[in-house]
Order: sequence, then structure tokens, then C-alpha cells
Amino acid sequence: MSPRSPLVRVVLALPLALLGCGSKDADVGPLPSSSATSAPSGEPASAAEAAASAPAASEQPSASSTAAAASPSKPQAAADAPPGMVRIPEGIYLMGSPIGGSFEERPMHEVVVGAFWLDRTEVTMNAYAACVKAGTCPAPAKNNPFCNAHFDDRGEHPANCIDWNAAEAFCRFAGKRLPSEREWEYAARGGAERRTFSWGEEPADERRACYKHPGGSCPVGSFAPGAFDLLDMNGNVWEWTSSWFGSYPDELATGQYKVYRGGSWSRRFPKWLRNELRNRYRTNEHSASLGVRCAKTVEPLVCPAESAPRDGRCERVSGVPTCEPGFAWSGKACAPDASGGTAPPAAGARPAGSGAAGEPEASPPAEKVEGPLVRTRTPQHDVDCQRNWPATPAAYRWEGGTFHSRNPPIAAAGCQKRDMGRTWTSACCKS
Repeated sequence: MSPRSPLVRVVLALPLALLGCGSKDADVGPLPSSSATSAPSGEPASAAEAAASAPAASEQPSASSTAAAASPSKPQAAADAPPGMVRIPEGIYLMGSPIGGSFEERPMHEVVVGAFWLDRTEVTMNAYAACVKAGTCPAPAKNNPFCNAHFDDRGEHPANCIDWNAAEAFCRFAGKRLPSEREWEYAARGGAERRTFSWGEEPADERRACYKHPGGSCPVGSFAPGAFDLLDMNGNVWEWTSSWFGSYPDELATGQYKVYRGGSWSRRFPKWLRNELRNRYRTNEHSASLGVRCAKTVEPLVCPAESAPRDGRCERVSGVPTCEPGFAWSGKACAPDASGGTAPPAAGARPAGSGAAGEPEASPPAEKVEGPLVRTRTPQHDVDCQRNWPATPAAYRWEGGTFHSRNPPIAAAGCQKRDMGRTWTSACCKS
């Protein structure tokens, strides 16, 4: 699509105060729709992108067991740092969410991470173009009006509209690799600090990240650095990882979906930018809100205390594994402790309060049909619809089916999607 397509002209005509990366208090309203039709399975913890960023198929702890990491605000200096990369120190931390979080993020479990390098910024269009010129990477797609390949002046924006295969090819071309899911979360959280967002605990907003941004992505590094001096770990574009999606604590050797993390410019609710939130696409799917950041192992592999290298990764070899609050190590596993720890919910159970508007809700590893579609009026969301989609001021909720099966009736009714979950999609309609 040409940069001068009607949809793009509408977006570019928005006031500069809205489009400027890092604008202060702009109420940006709805994100424009896209013509892309496919989307990944999922919900707020792994849901499809909103219409503007829907995917498309490509043509082609305890102190004794937690390593003392460098302060995220003062990353380790390294004379041998590869250009544009930050050294992430080795460490042990608790990955995932405590009880009450989405079961996709459960159980919270200990992981051991060896030292590695991570790109300080997301890979830019200019950097990716070098791989294309060398004949190693495919050209980015242009089937979404927000694909940066449409624009000649977005060389310093993140490379987007590239699938997992292209992202992996670029990192290999650069002499690097994709980060694993555990490495990505560890870096974004500031190691054992377990930050909710890379910058800390303050809620996501347009002053801290490229978020709720109707003009598409922002130039990389437009906002203040977060943990380990990394830029744009939350917002701008989601970032591919090397990991297959699966239930915690398993790490699959193969699968259907690759995990990506971090949230994007297209999101409207802070929940999408949480560090523990997981999302996934098939390897041949891409999105205008999805890009890449590369990693590189520190060699020889450096492991934290109480761990050692095994088969190219660090594993605990001594000490007592760390358990989430309310749990203790039984000698074989983390279990509710005698002081009142609460047993984890049964597989598939929803945490208390899940399903409420704008709140995370549990999601299965693969999309399943969950009964007939039911449309319900939700007037409590009318204000949001009236503010952001005045032509469709009435809020409704479709429940049941799958993410994909809910899309056609919503579109046929002339409604605009406003949020989604594993079993539901919220939309704004004419009446």
C-alpha cells in the first residue's frame, strides 16, 4: 500500500501533539483499522493484536540463591562490548506471575540465566536493510499501512512486518541470535528486581513508552532507558524470542507458536506492556507492531553462584531453589508452606476477578472452540466507545468460540473491537 493511501493520510493528518513520540497527555483515541485478517490465538496474556496490528502470513528469591546482579540503573561497563549491545549479568530469578495472575504466566518458577549481551535498541529499518541488501533477509512486508517499509524516512524506526524466520535470519546475519523468553524477561525486569515494567512500577503511559500511538512506531530510543540501560523494552514493537510457546515451567523443543514480548505502539491498556505478559505467533506470521532485538552469549558462558554450565546453558547445582512468596522448597518442588501459603489454582482455572473489563484473563496454549457465540450489551464501556469511536457508541461483548470465529460477526455488525480476552471480545457498535 502506498504511503499516500487514504488510511495513512488520515493518520498522518492527526495533530502533531498526538503523533509525536513521547507526547505528554494526549488522548489519542482509537487506533486505525487494518485490512489484515488473521490473528494469533490468545487473550490479554497472549492475545491477538488489535486490527491495526493483526498478523499476516508471510509469503515465504532467596539471597543465597540469587546472584548479585549489576544495578539496572548502572549497567556493567565492558570494554569488549559488541557495538550497540549491553551486557546483562548472570543471575537467578523468579519468572512468571504469582497466584492471581493469568495461568499462562503460572506457576512462578526459578530460572537460571547466564551472562549475555542484548541489543540496547530494537533492530532498525536501516540495520535490517543491510541484511536484505546482502541477500540474507527477505524484504519487510507492506501489506499493512503501518509497515515501516512504506516510508522513506523511517530508517531509525524498528524493523517491523517481519516474521520469526526473517528475525532469526537477521540476528544470524549480525553474528548474534534471538534471546530466549527467559533472557528477555530477566533483562526487562532488571534481573531479580522483578520490575513490572522496564522503567519500574509506574503505570505505562505515553511519557514512558511508544504506547497508544496512532501514527505507528516511534524512532528507537525516543524514551528514557529502563533496566540495564535498555531502550524500548516495553512498547514501540513487540519483540520475537527464540522460545516456543508452552506451559510453564516447561521449555519446549518444538511447537506451533514462537513467543514474543514487550507490548507495542498499538496497545490501549497498560496490561499489554507488563514484563511477564506472554504473546505468540506462528513463525510465518508478522505484524506492524512486531519487531526484533538480538542477543549474544558471553563466552565462555558465565553462570551465577550455585549453578554451572550444562549443555550450553546454566543450571542450578547446589543450594536451595527459590520459591514464590507463600511457598517453600520441599526437597523436590515448591509447595505451599506451613505458614499459610496458598495452593496454586487448578490448571485452566481463572484467577479471581479475571474477565473484568480491561483486566488480564487466562488463555490456553492453543485456541479451542468454547461453545456458541453469545452477544451481550455492556453499557459500562459506553463512555470508552463514545470517546474513541463516536460513530459506534454502544459497547457489546461477544463470548464463546475462538478469537478467529468472533471476528466475522463483529465485522458484519459494523462494530470496532476495543479489547479482547481468551473467551471474549469487547466491541463498540452503532446501537
